[in-house]
Amino acid sequence: PDQNDVIQARKAYDLQSDILYKADLGWLKGIGWSPVDSLDVVKVKKAGEILSDSNYRQRPSTFKFTSLADSMDLTLAKNNAHLMNKRAYIEAWEADKTTIHVMPDTPEIILAKQNQISCSDKLYRLGLEESKKKGHSLRADAISIKAAKKSRDIASDYKYKTAYRKQLGHHVG
Repeated sequence: PDQNDVIQARKAYDLQSDILYKADLGWLKGIGWSPVDSLDVVKVKKAGEILSDSNYRQRPSTFKFTSLADSMDLTLAKNNAHLMNKRAYIEAWEADKTTIHVMPDTPEIILAKQNQISCSDKLYRLGLEESKKKGHSLRADAISIKAAKKSRDIASDYKYKTAYRKQLGHHVG
């Protein structure tokens, strides 16, 4: 039994034997094994913590933050917001477009005022209205008054005589 080939064969048989292989683990029988601290479980827990949305996203109230009111980026943002404010821009234009920046004594303005007077219907009738308010100032011996009275008398006399001539044949006496 001391031969090399027998020793070699015995070692090879022992290595292939299940009984000897399992006998090595015999002392572990009855000892419970918990997979809580196994490598795979620890990796999964770590990945869960990394991917956890509640741990990743913090509420603003959980950490302290103070911003300087005169910091360069905040000042720049305020100035940009003021420049880009459309309501203020339009408001400035609305206020500006209602004021006239034309000098009142330019030749075009004077000409426009004169044209307004000559084309205005109100100013055209103003002279007539003022003369009506004053009343008539014609003298009784004015030529136009005398001519009107004469033509009135002539017309009245003619009408009177035509009526008389019509009735002339009807008088029975």
